Amino acid sequence: MCGTDTACGCSTTTATNSTPTTEAGGVQQVYQVTGMTCDGCASRVSKQLAEIDGVSDVSVDVAAGAVTVISVAPLDTNTVKASVAQAGYQLRG
Repeated sequence: MCGTDTACGCSTTTATNSTPTTEAGGVQQVYQVTGMTCDGCASRVSKQLAEIDGVSDVSVDVAAGAVTVISVAPLDTNTVKASVAQAGYQLRG
């Protein structure tokens, strides 16, 4: 346990969404995250985002506070917000 969040013990995570960029494997979107302090946080967020239809890869860099999502098409912000909320965190933006 590393804080007070009900999902894993961390403080609540807030993220901002970036402009999607296209690459060979699909569309890459990077979300800047604050408050994510452990691998448990990263795992929960990653697992939830990976369940969104069309998502092919999710990587989390806790030290940089970034979540990178690669999908076949740009993701709807409301879908991402709901997924992150399901993990016990908040997406801002």
